[in-house]
Amino acid sequence: MPRRRRARRKGAAKTWYQVYAVDVFPDQWIGETPASDPDKLIDRNVEVVVRDITGDFMHEKYKLWFRIFRVDGTKAYARFVKEMLNRDYMRSIVQRRSSRIDVQTEGVTKDGNKVRIFTLIITAVRIRNSQKHAIRMRVDEYVKSLIPEHTVEELVKSYIFGEPVPVVSEIQKIASKVAPIKYIELRKMIILEPGEEPEIMEVQTEVEGSSPSSGGG
Repeated sequence: MPRRRRARRKGAAKTWYQVYAVDVFPDQWIGETPASDPDKLIDRNVEVVVRDITGDFMHEKYKLWFRIFRVDGTKAYARFVKEMLNRDYMRSIVQRRSSRIDVQTEGVTKDGNKVRIFTLIITAVRIRNSQKHAIRMRVDEYVKSLIPEHTVEELVKSYIFGEPVPVVSEIQKIASKVAPIKYIELRKMIILEPGEEPEIMEVQTEVEGSSPSSGGG
């Protein structure tokens, strides 16, 4: 009896699209992703490690997610939706004789994005619950005052690079009045409700051979 052969369905050819950030790291090429139809790119997420953008190993611990919202030719444009701290790094800084404090803050940024920011604070010694509460209240108040005065881009860069606002240094001063502090990090930042679509600037063609990230599908 002859063997049956499965008919192979030939799918539509896929095109590679170059993806650019439009808000955090505006005009920065962040990767490439394939699609058989440009409409399928809309709402696709592209992730990138900050180190791949800056070239600084110290930024390996930060990962950003961008979501594609517009396609023009073979260029796709994506806006920031989330930042997360590397979990392995986070586990390494939470030590036995220290205390971990998570501060969750919400607000609407200067550019109309509703955000939720998780600030991670690690103390140099183990502290009481009353001290944790005091630190949490003070830091939340500070971050809450910061959000409406700055754009999403400014907030992300302030936590990671200390510019335009030295957020980590300021939190260090605030929290150190209660207990000695060892680490302060932006554990997570997410867009709860996006504001208006950011303006798209004319971007340069990506540097050949650079590959911050790529999406599949």
